[in-house]
Parts: sequence; C-alpha cells; structure tokens
Amino acid sequence: MKWKSVIPLLSISLLVSLSAESRIWTTKDNRTAEGELITATKTEAIIQFKGQKTSRAIALDTLSEKDQAFVTAFRDNGGAVDPNFDESEFDEKGETNEASERGNEPSLGEIPDNFDDEWPKLVKSPDNVQVDFVSSDEEAKKYTYHSDHYEFICDVPLKPHLVERFAVMFEGTRELCRVMPISTKKAHLSGEDFRHRILLFESEATYFKNGGPPGSAGVFMSGRGGDVVMVPLTSLGVKKVGSSYSVDYGESNNTLPHELAHQLTDPCYYAHGARGWFSEGLAEYVAVTPYRSGNFMVSKTLRAAKDYATEYGREDNGGRALGDEIKAPDLKSYMLQSYGSFTARANFNYGLGLLITTYFFEMEGGGDRIAITAFLKALREGKEGEEALEALLNGRSFNELASDISKGWKSKGVDIEFAMSSE
Repeated sequence: MKWKSVIPLLSISLLVSLSAESRIWTTKDNRTAEGELITATKTEAIIQFKGQKTSRAIALDTLSEKDQAFVTAFRDNGGAVDPNFDESEFDEKGETNEASERGNEPSLGEIPDNFDDEWPKLVKSPDNVQVDFVSSDEEAKKYTYHSDHYEFICDVPLKPHLVERFAVMFEGTRELCRVMPISTKKAHLSGEDFRHRILLFESEATYFKNGGPPGSAGVFMSGRGGDVVMVPLTSLGVKKVGSSYSVDYGESNNTLPHELAHQLTDPCYYAHGARGWFSEGLAEYVAVTPYRSGNFMVSKTLRAAKDYATEYGREDNGGRALGDEIKAPDLKSYMLQSYGSFTARANFNYGLGLLITTYFFEMEGGGDRIAITAFLKALREGKEGEEALEALLNGRSFNELASDISKGWKSKGVDIEFAMSSE
C-alpha cells in the first residue's frame, strides 16, 4: 500500500465575545502565565496576557487539558465564562480523570536529545508487529486492540491479524519520527501504560458524526482524554466482505502519515514561529517519504518532496501543484503568521512549508542541520516567535535566509522568489 498526504480540512469560526476574567494559563510543557481570554476559535485562544500591550493567539492543542476544556465551555456558552464549568474533575497536572486512567505519560524531559545522530536513509518498521485483542463492549460498540505502541479502538470487531496488516504502517511511522535527528521525543514514549490512541470507524458517516472534518480521510485531534487520530476503515483499505472484513491492497491512503506525525510531534514544536510552516512542513515531509512494505525510503524524500510540492504528483498520487516557479511572501511574515492565516491558504502554505523544511533537513550546509537544530533547541527551551527564529537565522537577516533557501532549491530546478522583508 502507498501512503501519501492531502490537505487536512479545517473549519475555523471566530466567535464574538465578552472578555473573561483573568486566570492562570498552563501549557502542556508546564509553562504558566496570567491572562484574560478575549475570544476563541476552534483551534486558537485569543488571550490578553498580563503586562502585554496586545493580545496573542495561542494554539489550543498547546494548552493544558483543563485550559482547553475552559475554552470549549467558553465557546459553548456564547463567548462568555461558563459559570457551570467545574475544574474539580481535573487533577493537579491539568489532565482529565479520563486521561489519567490511561496511565501517566512519561516526562519528555527524561528522554535524551538525538540531534547529533545521522539523518536516516532507510527506516524499517519493527519486525514481527503483533496485535492483541484487549477488550470488547458490544453495547458501546467499542473493541480495543494493542500493538507495541498503539491502542486501536474500533466500533466493529476485527480479526487481530487484519489489524496487524495496517499496524505495520503505524509502527513504521513512529519509528521514522523516532530516528529522525530532530528530537521528536513523543515518538520515544513507550510502556504498558502509554500507547498512542487511534479511533477507527466502520463507515465514513460514523467518522464524520464523531467529529471527522467533512471530506477528510483521517484527522489528528488534541483535546480532553488525550491526543487521538481518527480514521475511517475505508482509509486503511479495509472493506466488509460478507460478515467479515478484509484489506484491499488496491486502495491507497492520502492522509495517515501526515496525521500520525502530528500525533508524534512534541508540543513545543507547535509554538508561535514554528506552528504552520514547520509543524505542517514536518508532517508533509513524513507523509511524502516513499513507503513500501514496511520500509520508509528516506534517501528518496528530497526528490519526492520536490515532486509533491511542485506537481500534482506522478501516477495520480496527488500533490500541491505549486509549479517550478513560485512567488512567495516575505519569509518573516510567512513564518510568523497566525495558524488561522496559514490554513486560509492551506495548499500553497503546506507546499511551501514542505520545501522550506526539507531545505533545512537535507540541503543547508551540505546537510549539517546547524540552523534547524539551533531553532528546535530554542523551542525546547520555551522560546517562540522572533526569539526562536533568531536561532534559525544563525546571524543572517530574513532576506539573506530567504536568498539561501532560494539558491538551494534553484539548484534542484525550483525557482522560489520571496518578497523582501522590511526588517
């Protein structure tokens, strides 16, 4: 089976609101700040932080579970604080009790960086991927299966050997994210008490009813109860034959590696200045990496990234179709734009993000990755926005960096013309 990426469909509706009272906000990596919720979209909270002259948009999936629930209740209450919002259902760590019952997630801080490792050429899925049937609840239509690092919850019963067939790709995607030397620590999490959750649905109709975006073939969702990837079985090539199910290897999937990469990406890599061009560029990079029979051929990703971003794709495989001559906005504005702005022009911005991310991973400095490593370390230290991008610039101006990216891709046959930044 082949696995590729398409544009995740996002629905963002801004809510007009009265402001909420000041409260302490906490991120998933335990940074805190006092601020007042002004308004919110389905993906961002607009917060006026104490001592700041202007409000800021904060991605919801970087906030604690308690804060995400607070914002949801705020939206559901017509843009005002919900007087019935009960914080007592959350434990001291800001997780819901439901999430806590799944076990304590190991601290990412306990996992060493891998920035000094070599960039991989071939990544193989673990040998002998095995899936165990764990439990069933026929009344709730909930059937649970475990592989080493994933928990699959389906609304219909499946044979474990059938789940194993597509679990190879899930485990292989985790292995790819684990060995890439960008210190994606969530891909290292393991143990009986922690598995990445996948929700499987027999039909697309049920998938959409449970929150899958219309027209999508899979989606990553961060919220109460933990991060999950939701997938209709049709996206895995699973079809009902009589009273049982089988895998149709003639079917291809265009979403899963992208969404799985999001599930495996550390919260700090979604900070302002990275959320958008890098967070989506990384997911696109994973998604376009050629995959076959449990093997990710990373040595061919650069060529695949070029083809996918510039063409519609060979063999009808899809693509961004940006062409070989690309007119781009100024680099500073592009990297610092809000996520809402980024997704408003998703096809172009995802494609350009893929090209820029691939440049930093494989092309700059002959592949030494000095700038991108400094940038990711800055994000891990809690820096964001222009402060984090200072590390990426590595002594250059935004215009000079844009020129370097253009020169790198021009040597590969792609002409990117960035507008000039007013620095």
